[in-house]
Amino acid sequence: MTENLHPVHRAYADALEAGGPAVIPLGDTVLCDACDFDLTADTRSGGYLFGTSAYGPCCADRRMESIRGYGEEHYIRARCPEGVSFADWIRGLRGPGAAIKITPGGQR
Repeated sequence: MTENLHPVHRAYADALEAGGPAVIPLGDTVLCDACDFDLTADTRSGGYLFGTSAYGPCCADRRMESIRGYGEEHYIRARCPEGVSFADWIRGLRGPGAAIKITPGGQR
């Protein structure tokens, strides 16, 4: 099942299945949190942080309709500056050494 996943998602699924702690380096990889589109090499600007989710230019307009419909604009924490690619903006926000860290919970 994990063979069709993006490498970051595959590493995450494998780590969860293994059940131990894990660190998954993100490197330059940038994915849209709405649709998982790989924006790593995409030069488009646009998108924003909504809560803890980063919506890329691929989904920003569509997601904004829903956000406005629910009156949740106040959850938009930051917007990608004009003229800066979404991927570069996200990489700048998270800084070097960004990784997904998995810490297993206690056993019952």
